[in-house]
Amino acid sequence: MSAESNARSHAQEFRWWRGCPELTEDEARLQDLLALFRATEELIREQRGLLGYYDSEAELFGEEPPFG
Repeated sequence: MSAESNARSHAQEFRWWRGCPELTEDEARLQDLLALFRATEELIREQRGLLGYYDSEAELFGEEPPFG
């Protein structure tokens, strides 16, 4: 199993919003994935800072944020 497929498996199992009565199952899934995305983005920033990699946000994540 590759690192990416293992990470994907973990992401698929993450459930924080699912079961919330205000959200459909699909909306809850999207909120779970967005939470993981934002947390991962922050962890990447922190790790790059520890390594002394000071790229701009555009260099690191692209010109426009992929999600609102």
